[in-house]
Amino acid sequence: MAQNTFFEFFGRLLFTRNQVKRFETDTAAAGMNVQPDAFAGYLAMNVVIIAIILSIALMAYQPTAAIIVSAVNGLLGMELPGILTWFLLLIVMMVFVYISVTMLLSTYLIMRADTRRNVLEAALPDFLTLVASNIKAGMTLDQAMWYSAKPEFGLLSTEVKAVVKSSFSGQSMESALDTLSSRFDSKVFTRTTSLMKQASASGGELTEVLERTAEDVRNTSIMRKEIAASLILYEIFVIFASMVGTPFLFAVSQKLVEIFEKIAPKLPSGEVASGAFGSLGSFKFSGPMITSTEFFYFAIPTMIVTAASSSLIVSVIRTGTRSQGLKYFPFLLVGALLVYWLVTVTLNAFFSSLI
Repeated sequence: MAQNTFFEFFGRLLFTRNQVKRFETDTAAAGMNVQPDAFAGYLAMNVVIIAIILSIALMAYQPTAAIIVSAVNGLLGMELPGILTWFLLLIVMMVFVYISVTMLLSTYLIMRADTRRNVLEAALPDFLTLVASNIKAGMTLDQAMWYSAKPEFGLLSTEVKAVVKSSFSGQSMESALDTLSSRFDSKVFTRTTSLMKQASASGGELTEVLERTAEDVRNTSIMRKEIAASLILYEIFVIFASMVGTPFLFAVSQKLVEIFEKIAPKLPSGEVASGAFGSLGSFKFSGPMITSTEFFYFAIPTMIVTAASSSLIVSVIRTGTRSQGLKYFPFLLVGALLVYWLVTVTLNAFFSSLI
């Protein structure tokens, strides 16, 4: 308890109330039962500890320490004491670690929430149909949901039972449905729980509402699959362009630049054809405007950006959301870098005997 209190205090000290509420929403949608203040404090403490360790390690290693001191003194135009240089490095590392940890954590929470949403929406139509049947049999809404939470519904069954227990102990059904809706980042489920609350409050035909909602959810799922199937050719084209086309063209272009670099000094200078006013001058091919090393530094970041964009496009085609693209990005990037390396090795072996 004391440990949680310390983390809660630390979280409230370093994060605003809106940020803590955002953590509460994201962790609930990801299925994590944690206190948002304690979670924020734990995150902040890890950022501080990692930043301190990294800054100490960088200053303890002599080559990196010399580079850092030289860069800081050059930027400020004056020589700082070692402790001040380390303090500036610590601030920079804290910002860097905070951004990195936040991005990684957000990626994890989004992917986990998306996985839970997909599982929920796959089981939701059958669950709603079963709830409607139980209500027709004479059960109340909370009893119908409790007895409909079969093991085959998996995650949905677990969450429903946990929420319905609270309604049995005195919590209102409207509040229980709100809690259940907050456990999933699903617009379909949010609208479903809203319809259930309105039908219960107004005394409407709840069974008819549940049956029609189940049919709509089922039809929506089928429509998404049909759309994804009809766009499969676009998905293949995007994956091919990202994993094969782009790295292949970059590898060939880099090799071409390298060849021009090698043959440029060997080419003789020539004279442009003379005319009525005499010679127009001489020329000499001085090689490409950029080096092969500069082209390499351009190609790698471009392939990373291309892989990231392609993963988002593939995610939109398959699932209708961009967030799922985060799990495709590593495979597209590794595939692109592998093709780039293979083509480069093949071209080096082919031209080694010619140049």
